[in-house]
Amino acid sequence: MPPRASKRKFKRLFLAADLHGSEVVFRKFLAAATFYEADALLIGGDVTAKTIAPIVQHRDGRFSTRLAGQVRDNLSQEELKPIEKTIADSGQYVIRLSEEEYDALRADPSKVEALFTERMVEQIRRWMGMAETHLAPLGVPLYWIGGNDDKPEALDQIASSPHVHYVDETVARFDEDHEILGMGWTNPSPWRTPRELPEDDLAKRLDPLLDRVEDPARCIYLMHAPPYGTGLDIAPKLDASTDPPRPVIQGGQQVLIPVGSTSFRTAILETQPLLGLHGHIHETKDATKLKRTLCVDPGSEYSSGTLRGAIINLERDRVLSYQFTTG
Repeated sequence: MPPRASKRKFKRLFLAADLHGSEVVFRKFLAAATFYEADALLIGGDVTAKTIAPIVQHRDGRFSTRLAGQVRDNLSQEELKPIEKTIADSGQYVIRLSEEEYDALRADPSKVEALFTERMVEQIRRWMGMAETHLAPLGVPLYWIGGNDDKPEALDQIASSPHVHYVDETVARFDEDHEILGMGWTNPSPWRTPRELPEDDLAKRLDPLLDRVEDPARCIYLMHAPPYGTGLDIAPKLDASTDPPRPVIQGGQQVLIPVGSTSFRTAILETQPLLGLHGHIHETKDATKLKRTLCVDPGSEYSSGTLRGAIINLERDRVLSYQFTTG
């Protein structure tokens, strides 16, 4: 526990979400434990990267890749190192391949998916090992869930450790006063990501967890999607008939709509937990109340290497205060 934390009469939580594989953002997230004197860290889903960035080694020993949409070729080993770091910090999996390996992957999408899953698992295990090593001496726990972009077959291979708790689709003891409920699945989106469900099916998946909560009034709901119609869920309307989906433009402006979960909204309104912690909508940095429940979404700027977070000061029966951070 941070030195000054033991003198406080409240718990300080630090929330981030939608890290999407950014190496620098995750390192900043771990550093937040001491920088903000947090009693607990939380990740509100979407831990893994969205894409693979191939680096091809050619027969002459030189390398080529793409950086920020531009082709970079005829690179030496030394020239490649800072480029690899920039790519990894932007939230992509860097993979070195020979010309033959690259051609074989392009010809077989199933091999690409298998490699993608393998890199997801490798990164999650490495990150959570880093977290355990960093947080154990501090006595600071980390609670995390997956999100809609985190593949189920990758998350199925993840185990908790003494200070790093994977709480997706579980109800666990957070501290002596509070429980935590985790739910990383979301309502459908135009992107058709791995962990989406129709609202009826999402509610059926959530209901057994709600039944396991002993006291909702002292429970933290760590849910990747924000509740519908709260302002936390405002995002550009997308045209799902295109691939990839494109923002809908009217009068020269992007059309913005609520895209949160109606199932989560209903659950929060009916059970009234103490706190709802969310992610999913990168454009959002906001907090609101659904009756007594404070719902918080810190947003995300992972691709620029920026950590967006929220500090929540929590007493036994109420949220004392909250503050958004950027760094």
